[in-house]
Amino acid sequence: MPNSSARPCRYGRCPHITTHRSGYCEQHRALAYQDNRPSAAERGYDATWRKLRASHLALNPYCVMCAAMGKVERATEVDHIIPHKGDDALRLDPENLASLCSWHHKSKTMRERQ
Repeated sequence: MPNSSARPCRYGRCPHITTHRSGYCEQHRALAYQDNRPSAAERGYDATWRKLRASHLALNPYCVMCAAMGKVERATEVDHIIPHKGDDALRLDPENLASLCSWHHKSKTMRERQ
């Protein structure tokens, strides 16, 4: 008995159809559940970060990359301009933060990981 109705795999541009509750096909399910990633708190996104993030979004509510293209889009993410890699000075530096929409944040993150 299937877990849910058939739908496209959630993995970007995957042509497979899945009925698994995760939304990923067999091929991509392992990628969705990588156990080796540290928790958000272990990666530095603790209460201090959440307060800084909230205040940054309150002061800078629009995506800076959309604004550079002449568009107005609400920011949903706060990005580190220079990845902090555990360095608290960079992680909590307000000058190292940029407000981004979800699309631009995902794009930038994917470029940095490649």
